[in-house]
Amino acid sequence: MKRFSLIAFVVFLLLPIGVLLLSGPSQEADQDNPPAEPAAVAPLFRTVSAPEAAELMKTRKNLQVIDVRTPQERNELRIADSRLVPVGDVIRGVFDGAPDQPLMLVCAVGGRSFVAGKVMIARGYQEIYNLGGGIESWRQAGLPLETGPENPQP
Repeated sequence: MKRFSLIAFVVFLLLPIGVLLLSGPSQEADQDNPPAEPAAVAPLFRTVSAPEAAELMKTRKNLQVIDVRTPQERNELRIADSRLVPVGDVIRGVFDGAPDQPLMLVCAVGGRSFVAGKVMIARGYQEIYNLGGGIESWRQAGLPLETGPENPQP
């Protein structure tokens, strides 16, 4: 019984003292070391549904919609005011967008735009949205689309 009492005494007396000693540096030490610079904000890459994409397009006035399909695919169906930058051009780095401008990437079903988004994030773009399900999900959601050549020749 004496042994148990001695162990309990040591644990309950020394444990709080140990916690206090190990709890970190004092305020005096903090004065010697100025706070570190805040960490940079991690880039955003997110796949969104067609309704979410439409809402982002309404609320984010500087959001640019980039269509990464081929010109032929784009002539069949496209989201109004989107810009054609085929996925091959994105991969080769032939895209002149500002890295801090938010972008919505669109393709047929979401695969090419996902790849393009990953490439762009790796190149320093900060805010990329991928239209999950691509132009097909946009069409199925009943959202507006344009057809035919963008600038028909007379």
